[in-house]
Amino acid sequence: PEEKRSPKEERHDVCEPAYLLPTLPGWAEASPDASQFPLSSAVQSNHHHQSVMKSIMKIMPTRALCAFCLVVRFGALAQTAPVVTNVTAVQAASPSKEVAITYTISDAVSTSNNVWIIVSSDSGSTWTVPATSFYGVSGAQGLGVPVTSAPAVKIVFWFAGTDWNGHYTTTCRVRVIACNNNMVLIPAGSYNRGDSLDGEADAPVYSVMVNAFLMDNNLVTGYLWSNVVGYASSRGYTFVNAGGSQGPNYPVWGINWYDVVKWCNARSQLEGVPTVYYTDAACTMLYTNGDVDAIYVKPGANGYRLPTEAEWEKAARGGLSGHRFPWGDTIQDGPPGSGGQANYKSDTFFGYDLGPDGENSAFGGGSPNTSPVGSFLANGYNLYDMAGNVTEWCWDWYSSSIYALGQVNPTGPSSGGDRVTRGGSWGTHPNAVQCAYRDHLTPAAQGYAFGFRCVRGF
Repeated sequence: PEEKRSPKEERHDVCEPAYLLPTLPGWAEASPDASQFPLSSAVQSNHHHQSVMKSIMKIMPTRALCAFCLVVRFGALAQTAPVVTNVTAVQAASPSKEVAITYTISDAVSTSNNVWIIVSSDSGSTWTVPATSFYGVSGAQGLGVPVTSAPAVKIVFWFAGTDWNGHYTTTCRVRVIACNNNMVLIPAGSYNRGDSLDGEADAPVYSVMVNAFLMDNNLVTGYLWSNVVGYASSRGYTFVNAGGSQGPNYPVWGINWYDVVKWCNARSQLEGVPTVYYTDAACTMLYTNGDVDAIYVKPGANGYRLPTEAEWEKAARGGLSGHRFPWGDTIQDGPPGSGGQANYKSDTFFGYDLGPDGENSAFGGGSPNTSPVGSFLANGYNLYDMAGNVTEWCWDWYSSSIYALGQVNPTGPSSGGDRVTRGGSWGTHPNAVQCAYRDHLTPAAQGYAFGFRCVRGF
């Protein structure tokens, strides 16, 4: 058999400057202070009353950048985010297991928001109730919910009997999250990570539990990278690599892991949300300079950060289980809309690759051969380019033996030599763009094929 090809073969060339453009707005969230409702028909027979969630709100608006199609001074960018208030949740009378959730929303800068609903069973300490069955009223939950600058009331129904049958608690909380920066929700839950098809030695199949989080639906673009770098450079940050892109809507490339982690902090500061990465255990010294391996994650900080390896694979699978790719078990090269499924280097030596062989010719060839973000179809979580385009940095140190049974929110080894990369790129073969394929690079590596996307926790 032919030797297995790896994205470690990619080139590490000097980067060109990226485009300087503004970024997009952020997110807001709201949740009741207290709530309770029965969800078990067996228990509910003793609780025939309606239990109403109190609507006293904890509103946590965040500042955000306007998506003006102009180059403007960083200090002059308007800062705003959606506003969510008056969240209530009421379970219908027994024996119904439907929960009616209402909220009020407005947005001064956007006409549509992504709106997500998450549920806690422990007064908001964690958000792990598997709430995914929403129905009944269109335009109130999910992608592209219409909004205006005037507050409007929305209602959505959660079919709790489908998602969480047999449970009763007086400590439920419902949180409504509105995003106008195209982040999408990756729901809490367990999934089987690893490879069951092709014998990847460092990716045995184990179930792993991951809490809910938000993820950029697209790779970070030259558009967004340069805006944040411009902001950060005037505030004491330094970056080893300037970053490059083929255009404002193409992924940024040529940045190493250290640059990316510092950039996440700068993006958090720019949008007025808690910074995550520090150089001391007390989390008092913000990471802004140098190549530092001993980085500390501030507990509870929900600003921008890199995904863990476990988060990345859950997101890449898009709700599917056991498949090679975010859409199934085969892959095809070619233009978007004409059968092409990803931007990678096709090789029909691999029986699951339908070809045609070579780099994707739809994007002009050359180095780099990146494609505009979002060119191909999204996966089940509405994420684009989770296979190919540019390889994505993750948080974790790499270890070939880190997978184990019963892991919950794993973050990888405490130290190591290489950081994990995932997803493959325009220059890697089909084996390397699989959901389960694990690669790793020294954190100082940079080249035409390395990019990233951000996540935020709760």
